[in-house]
Amino acid sequence: MAAPHYRKVELQSPADFTYLYANTVALSRRNLDLYFPPSATDNDTPDPMRERVRELIDEYINQTFESASTSISINGIDSTSPQFPFPAAFTAPTEQVEYEAYDTELASRVTSLYAQLESLNTTVAQQRRDAPRRAAQEYAAQLKKMIEEEEEEYENEDEIENGGKDADNDTEMGESANLQPQQSNNENENTTPGQEADGMDVDSAPNGTGSVRSRRPRGNLDPAWTLQAALGTAEEQERWKSGDIASVYEDALRMLLRLQGEGNADTEAGAEGNALATTVGKAERAGRAAEVVENMNK
Repeated sequence: MAAPHYRKVELQSPADFTYLYANTVALSRRNLDLYFPPSATDNDTPDPMRERVRELIDEYINQTFESASTSISINGIDSTSPQFPFPAAFTAPTEQVEYEAYDTELASRVTSLYAQLESLNTTVAQQRRDAPRRAAQEYAAQLKKMIEEEEEEYENEDEIENGGKDADNDTEMGESANLQPQQSNNENENTTPGQEADGMDVDSAPNGTGSVRSRRPRGNLDPAWTLQAALGTAEEQERWKSGDIASVYEDALRMLLRLQGEGNADTEAGAEGNALATTVGKAERAGRAAEVVENMNK
């Protein structure tokens, strides 16, 4: 005949099993303190006999609950299941949960920090929307300003260059027109015709009228615009001063006019006369340049 099957002890939760185990251990500690009082021994050196008795009692309690666990069911979980709390739940250190009193100041600080976080998130989102557009506008304004400044500089340079060219052309035309009557009349005068005492040049015109033009002071010129030309040896400098180089320019200009094959004899004569006057003016300016170079070398 088969052995009768006995019903297992049913527990609702592992806390019930833990409660039974904790009460058993606590009762064993009270009996141990009763028969082996701690006051009878020194606190620094525990009683070896007491420690040995405590180990034997704990071992007996563990064996008892381990043997009884086969007859206990915790909410349908048997002792063979890995979820059963014994003996792992009792050998592991117990976790103690401690609760602090509610701190109102700390709670208010946390609330203010969360408010600052929300404000910073809003600011960052606004910057992401506005920063690219503002940066593009500033870059466009700076680029436009740079372009305007460069254009203004170029315009000023063009005005200076055009003004210098016009002044040189006026000087050449005035000197040529003033030197041409001297060569035709063979007059040697100390003063240059068309130049007044106050430093103003009068440009002669074909109709007899003159245009007053102010000469730019040489002291205000930019050194970068000053041309430093080497006149060569001492003999070449004398030729520049005496005007012998003018004949070389005159012959070269006549040859160019002949090669161009322009017009009749009257036109050629007039062109040669104008070329000769221009050449004489250039020779005179070359002499002045030589004097300036000599004064600089002294």
